[in-house]
Amino acid sequence: MAEKTWTPNETQKDFMETLKRYPDGATLKDIELDTGKVFKTGAINTLVSRGLVVASDGEFAVSKVYRDRVIGSIKMSWKIYKLA
Repeated sequence: MAEKTWTPNETQKDFMETLKRYPDGATLKDIELDTGKVFKTGAINTLVSRGLVVASDGEFAVSKVYRDRVIGSIKMSWKIYKLA
């Protein structure tokens, strides 16, 4: 029986192509805000497990806004993705 070769699907190819714009890595929110593209982790996790994309934890200060006024900030953790 012939062994089947895995190839990324169109969404995964698009994600890797998009990551080329971010040599230092990007969060999914960075990509969404910059490009309008929304990627789900289900497609990305396969790229990470196959060693094509590296995911690391990043901590960011996020402003809390109420009625258009900044009322404080909190720290949030998000994954940072970059090409392997």
